[in-house]
Amino acid sequence: MQYLLIALLIGAIIPIQTAANSRLRMAVGNRPIVSALISFSIALAVSILITAVVRGNPVPQFAVAPPWWAWLGGCFGCLFIIGNILLFQKLGPVQTVVLTILGQVTMGLAIDQFGLFRAKQVDVTAMRLVGALVVLLGIAVVLGIGMPQTQGSKVSGAEEWLFRGLGVAVGMGSAMQTAINGYLGTIAGSSYHAAEINLAVGMVLLMIAALATSPRQLTRRPEPGPWWMWLGGVIGAIFVAGGATLAPIIGTATTVIAFNAGTIAGGQLMESVGAFGAPKRRMDTRRLTGLALILAGVIAVRLL
Repeated sequence: MQYLLIALLIGAIIPIQTAANSRLRMAVGNRPIVSALISFSIALAVSILITAVVRGNPVPQFAVAPPWWAWLGGCFGCLFIIGNILLFQKLGPVQTVVLTILGQVTMGLAIDQFGLFRAKQVDVTAMRLVGALVVLLGIAVVLGIGMPQTQGSKVSGAEEWLFRGLGVAVGMGSAMQTAINGYLGTIAGSSYHAAEINLAVGMVLLMIAALATSPRQLTRRPEPGPWWMWLGGVIGAIFVAGGATLAPIIGTATTVIAFNAGTIAGGQLMESVGAFGAPKRRMDTRRLTGLALILAGVIAVRLL
């Protein structure tokens, strides 16, 4: 149960990362790829420092030769960032959140059931499926799915369904990232070393993307802003290392579901007090009910 709590707490700080990266994007001329590159670079530096302190040596020491797919974690992390930028523009915030979470939950359960990417095999029972559905229902209640103000799609018809499929695929890639990092941690020396590799691969890919889309912005100093806009990378390092540590212990599905549950709850708490630039919104009965459903579903996924 303590690992489940840790996963929820890690998820709860993700909204701070989102707010920080959004503010950092404003400081670099509204260039999301550049802000993501800066965030990944900070995360890699923090990860190297933590690994050096905790493990004594930040250089990975592979027990066996890693399979080719062991390097894909950073690719999936990079695609998750770029995919969310594109989806947000095309589908709006609500569909972006729900579709990626659906992909994460679906792939997480598949990874557990079949032990994909040499992950811990955990049987997906009927009650675990029910728990996952309850989590999705709770998220829908919190976000007010179906309410007029949640409609934000700028595309329609076949194009909209194409982007919806992309949203699910991006979420599935995120779950695969967690499982891959979990395995990588078992052969690279520790989950901290796995996080280093993941972030280094992602940083290289984002550098290529930034050079292709915003080369001039890379030479410009970010505009001044609040101190917390630099926290995105720090939280990113914690998130990646946390996923690599927890997935082999409690399973990929439980890890990603708990992360998402914590993220939704943390976001609601942040909005209720108006922290980190979030618009202040009073907590109402609907959102409290949704949060209760999410918590119940997470417990069911873990314990049943």
